[in-house]
Amino acid sequence: MYSNRTMKQRVLLQGHEGLDLLHRISSADIKRLKLKEKAEGLLLTPAGKIRCWFEIERLAPDQADITFAGDFPGILDSFTFGEQYTLTPISFSESSDTDSEESRILALKPSALKEFSLDGSVNPLEVNLGHAIADQKGCYPGQEVIEKIIALGSPARRLCRVRSESPLPAPPCGLTDETGADSGLLTSASGGIGLAILGRRHLKTGTRLYAGDVTLVVESIAP
Repeated sequence: MYSNRTMKQRVLLQGHEGLDLLHRISSADIKRLKLKEKAEGLLLTPAGKIRCWFEIERLAPDQADITFAGDFPGILDSFTFGEQYTLTPISFSESSDTDSEESRILALKPSALKEFSLDGSVNPLEVNLGHAIADQKGCYPGQEVIEKIIALGSPARRLCRVRSESPLPAPPCGLTDETGADSGLLTSASGGIGLAILGRRHLKTGTRLYAGDVTLVVESIAP
């Protein structure tokens, strides 16, 4: 019914109970979503790590178009206890993603399987997905951990845009600082610009990093 769960896919979710279930288990505030309005959301582990990313557009009070990366149907099913709803696959082509790689990098916009995996190992606040977490929303799996990190001020790692005068190597590629110490990971690249996930001590614009013989400079840090 569903293809490779690492690829983006689409479904039509129909049923009030299904939308209510998604509201309860995700980081998105589905109840406040207006008709024709879109929002990003996440399905997280109890430790606040990403299992699935999705974008939802509410088409009707009991109907939504959902694009996702990860095992959205399987996770939804695992939380289902008698709720009545249907998921109908919709054709999806990656070409319908209008962002070019360069514009995505310039916007510090993360991509599944580049900036974040879907295996429950990445915290969304590390990869600029804070906008996919609704403010002042009721409980959902992983909320307590997320709120604790927000209260402390910042995660241990952050997504950054880096730039080089030379073409960047193909990611993923480890980065080092001037002392040769590991500093992070280059996750996306387009010509001389890229995205990298860096540790806290390297989070300063102008910091020089190295990918083999290529010198990079931290240009911007995601909020």
